[in-house]
Amino acid sequence: MERSGMPDVRTGMNAIAKSVILVVDDDALVRVHSNLALEDAGYEVVEASNAADALAKLEERPDIAALFTDVRMPGDLNGIDLANAVHAQRPDIAILVTSGADNGTTDALPKAARFVQKPYTGAQLSKLLQL
Repeated sequence: MERSGMPDVRTGMNAIAKSVILVVDDDALVRVHSNLALEDAGYEVVEASNAADALAKLEERPDIAALFTDVRMPGDLNGIDLANAVHAQRPDIAILVTSGADNGTTDALPKAARFVQKPYTGAQLSKLLQL
C-alpha cells in the first residue's frame, strides 16, 4: 500500500553511515576502552575476543572497513597471524595492530598495516584509522 505525500525516511541513510571497525582483544577492559574511544570518534564497533571469533565476524559483516587487534591472544592465531589472514582475504580493510612491546612485530605485518604501541590514546586510534 502506497502512502502518498509521506517522505521516504531511508533516502539519506547512506550519508550518515558510520565506518565499521572490528576490535579484537582478549582483555575485556581493553576492548571497552578501545570501543568507547572509537565510538566517540564516530565509528561503529564490532567486538571479538580472539582471532577465530574475529574471522567469523568478518564473514558475517562485509561492511567492516578496519581491523584493530592486539598481538597476544589465546588460540591458534595471534594478532599478527590475524592481520595477515585478513589482509589476504580482504586487502581493502585498514589494519592497525597494537602490543605492549614491538619485538619485531612490524616486520611480520602486511605492508599496509600500521602499528601502535600500548598504551595508546583514543586520539591516536582515530588518527591512525582515518577512514
